[in-house]
Amino acid sequence: MRNVGGIAQTEAQKSSDLFMKCRYLDEITGGRGIVFSTGTPISNSMVELYTIQRYLQMNALQEQGLQHFDFWAANYGETVTAIELSPRWRLTLTRSS
Repeated sequence: MRNVGGIAQTEAQKSSDLFMKCRYLDEITGGRGIVFSTGTPISNSMVELYTIQRYLQMNALQEQGLQHFDFWAANYGETVTAIELSPRWRLTLTRSS
């Protein structure tokens, strides 16, 4: 997907590193070696949810043919085209007497 808010076109080094470590732990433990725990809700985007699922359940995604974001999003999401205004655009209403 291109020109979609929240979807970077490049892969960050930290996320690539964590992904490789998760894959290694899955390999040596038979898929039983990773637990994430957080009190922070997933609220930024679908990409964030996909990324976490990719870390924790890559084998399941591969079995379902959903290892690429576009396939995953087509299965679990809905494409909506809309204009997103930049935060710098503000409408100020004033009252005159």
